[in-house]
Amino acid sequence: MKSLLICALFIGMFAAFAYAGNDYSWGIITDKDVLISNSTVRTVSRPFIRTAKKLVFKQKLKDPYTIVAIKVTDKKIIGGATVTILSGGVGSQNVTLLFKSERGKSINDQVEIYGR
Repeated sequence: MKSLLICALFIGMFAAFAYAGNDYSWGIITDKDVLISNSTVRTVSRPFIRTAKKLVFKQKLKDPYTIVAIKVTDKKIIGGATVTILSGGVGSQNVTLLFKSERGKSINDQVEIYGR
């Protein structure tokens, strides 16, 4: 009975790790911060190919916000994308993010940018 319970526990841990999405966050969100951008990044899957997509966020306001936090939530259950900041980011007024999928997978990420 103990071995069956231990086996089920290991299977559950493996499934949770294997199907976890790639969520990212930079900075800290406080109650004084404002959501300045909310967008979705999507691509279609292509067999045996890694897809990539850039998200460029530029503010066109007279008095732009300073980015204090970036939150990327992976909406896929299996095969999430990796995200890197190419330029800008927390502490600046603009940001460029690069999304790269796993081979043969698509991208479906929710991006929230907070400013003050």
